[in-house]
Amino acid sequence: MNSLKIPSVFFSLKLTGKVQALVLVSFIILNSFSLQAQDNPHSRHDNIDSVFTQLKIQLNKAEYLEDTSAIVTSQIHLANFYERLEIENEAIKHYHIALEHHQKTDTTLAYICNKIGAIHLSLKQYESASRYLNKSLKLTQRIAYEKGKAIAYALLGSVAEKESDYQLALKNQEKSLAIFEKLSDSTGLAVTYENTGSIYEDLEQYENALNYFLKAQVFAKNSTTATKINILNNIGDANRKMGNPNEALPYSLRALQLSQSSKNIHQEEGALKDLALIYADLGDYKSAFDYMIHFKNLNANAIEYKKAELVGTLQILYEVEEREAELRLLNKQHELDQVRQRIILLASGFFFLILIGWLLYFRKQKQQQSKIQHYKNKLLEVHLEKKTQEEAALQREVEIKLSALTNYSLHLSHKNKMIADISRTLTNLKDRNTVMIKSKLETLIKEIDLDLSQEQEWTEFISFFEQIHPHFFQNLKNGATKELSPSELRLCMLLRLNLSSKDIASILRITPDSVRIARYRLRKKLPLDTKEELQAYILKL
Repeated sequence: MNSLKIPSVFFSLKLTGKVQALVLVSFIILNSFSLQAQDNPHSRHDNIDSVFTQLKIQLNKAEYLEDTSAIVTSQIHLANFYERLEIENEAIKHYHIALEHHQKTDTTLAYICNKIGAIHLSLKQYESASRYLNKSLKLTQRIAYEKGKAIAYALLGSVAEKESDYQLALKNQEKSLAIFEKLSDSTGLAVTYENTGSIYEDLEQYENALNYFLKAQVFAKNSTTATKINILNNIGDANRKMGNPNEALPYSLRALQLSQSSKNIHQEEGALKDLALIYADLGDYKSAFDYMIHFKNLNANAIEYKKAELVGTLQILYEVEEREAELRLLNKQHELDQVRQRIILLASGFFFLILIGWLLYFRKQKQQQSKIQHYKNKLLEVHLEKKTQEEAALQREVEIKLSALTNYSLHLSHKNKMIADISRTLTNLKDRNTVMIKSKLETLIKEIDLDLSQEQEWTEFISFFEQIHPHFFQNLKNGATKELSPSELRLCMLLRLNLSSKDIASILRITPDSVRIARYRLRKKLPLDTKEELQAYILKL
């Protein structure tokens, strides 16, 4: 069972005692829910419901008291809650609400800007990420908030890396390192050294990358288990890319062991994939194949589990919101009942003044009808909101399926490339051994080539694609000027997924030049103007 670790960022914020206490209490509640969910998966949904309800109660209380500081804190808690559930849009919304209420220029403002920038970075919205991180950087420089400045520089370095501006990325990471060294922040140093190593790895300077990963390992003693696993995976991968698979193996095995013991599926997938590549480099193709199959199965299960968890979480959050709406409606109905009782008592009390009583009753009745109509309108708004949320949930489900389809296509590309590489390696080895080994290798090559020629995965892939785009092939055939071949239909399907020519070539097992020729021939069969792009036409179908 993981122990509770409170991030130092909470204590580095210069908040009032009341606000800091609220932040700490909320973090403990969120971590308790997370740890309990790991020990007892069946209680996860109940914990989400309970934590979300508590956070809403805190927010409602703050709004009732018109306590601006408490409102900002509650909005940050809700944003952190949604971020932990990977519902990034809701997290960003609550961070923005916190920004609207928070008018002070302090560390809380810098914290919010850094969090928004980090979420935009994870969503690959680099322009938005840069805007908020630069805002945070200017703010931290103005108020001399060194840790916030170091975090902003590190995140800006990651943005530059994603945009392939490696010189700027290294410059920002170096600034972050200098500040963390000044603060003696080992956790910050570990993360920043790792980020710098990743940049050098992108530049294919593997020796520099390995040096930085090793430095990150030194400072990662107080870091999270996930950070330690990631560093081990990076050290192993850097050694492998440098042509030292024997040195890489212990690190990747250790990363696999830690990820399995901590139930970190994402890191476990990375370790399994790295081990498959390492064993392939060592010539142990059976182990390489076993690890790759294990990776494939784990990846497929993780996708399904994550999809189910996301749908379940959204359903719980929706049910909580629906219960709140029903409660508000019941309160209004109760108020209406009280009004009715007062009217009856008033009419009875003034029975001897029937004329005056009738006039009063008539007046109250009109008010009551107006309230009833108002409540009916509110009820109609609740139903409309419910339908809107249902449509949003369906849209999220479509997005989840589209993401799964894209991941499936990339997995198919990687699988084909991996098996093809093994086939070529075996082909090169068959002439270097005895006749018996040569015969066995030829048999293995035939089996691998036979596996590559199977159409089962294509059938499953097309079936999954048609669930998301049910009318695509019909629209394509209706618009074509000539009959399209099966290979051209496959090409259209991959273009509709907005894949690069390199990925398409890997999936179809052809060269990028062949993809270019196939696109040219496909263009001739479609009603395209000379200036109209093939990709744009496919995406419109």
